[in-house]
Amino acid sequence: MDSFRTRIPAPSFPFRVSHESKLVLLGSCFAESVGEKLSSRKFDVVTNPFGILFNPFSIVNALERMLNNRPYVAAELEHVDEHWVSLDHHGAFKRKNSDEALSSMNDALESGRKQLLASNVIFITLGSAWVYRHLTRDHIVANCHKIPNDKFKKELLSFQEAHLIMRQIPQFLASMKINAQLVFTVSPVRHWKDGPIENNRSKSILNSAIHEVVDEFENCHYFPSYEYMMDDLRDYRFYGADMLHPTAQTVDYIWQKFQESLFEEETVAMCKAVSAAVEAASHRPMDPESNSYQRFLKKQLEIIEDLDKSHPELNMSEEKARFEGLIL
Repeated sequence: MDSFRTRIPAPSFPFRVSHESKLVLLGSCFAESVGEKLSSRKFDVVTNPFGILFNPFSIVNALERMLNNRPYVAAELEHVDEHWVSLDHHGAFKRKNSDEALSSMNDALESGRKQLLASNVIFITLGSAWVYRHLTRDHIVANCHKIPNDKFKKELLSFQEAHLIMRQIPQFLASMKINAQLVFTVSPVRHWKDGPIENNRSKSILNSAIHEVVDEFENCHYFPSYEYMMDDLRDYRFYGADMLHPTAQTVDYIWQKFQESLFEEETVAMCKAVSAAVEAASHRPMDPESNSYQRFLKKQLEIIEDLDKSHPELNMSEEKARFEGLIL
């Protein structure tokens, strides 16, 4: 026997992503992981301007609010445990002062709006077809913020509902004349609190609905994050301590497949060069005044200057300032 794994090849796409691309990532915590990879390699990317979102409705709601330029107002906030929160946002946006909460939400909304209008590729990672409807507001929420359960009704979107919600995304973008490619994926993280059977029902609905949209719209595509973890990396050593979330090694493996699918060789090489410079900038020397370290700093500045000349779209200002501040 030659192999003890079922290997899934990297899919091919009719477009490429480079450092000149304008990217938007929306969705689950897995979108955050990929967004961090892109951001640390100096891609022009905005990740989750509403925070982590799991269900299709909340993602479409976020897109609609951004693209129709509908900022949030005080009446849309809830006061929970001494904090002001939005039911459309992740808890990262909660603040003790309502004006500060609105400011953080609307600043992120505007940032996301600008990036969406100029975007080349939008990645959407769906986590769950289970949704929670706030009974008073009659609104599907992105986050319950530990509000008592009796304030919500838990529902499972049907395949038809999930499909109709998701097909609004390419239609809405087209109506706004946004000529972006859409890449859908299903989060490989199990929602175990829903239960194993309920989690599988949810993922099945999402997967089926996504593929209906991909089959219908030419600018819609699928990247198999879920399949990599479920079928390729089919072993508990690829899971974290909670046995649900991927390890850093697993994310790196899926990231490698992501690069194979979407990057040209030049972009892969640029990622390595940028990563090396970023890592060097985070280095803490034992003796910052030594001649060897001072030579190291000057060499790194030369590398950054070369990167700036060959790829002016990169923003290496933070690393450059770090090195310049340490030169004696």
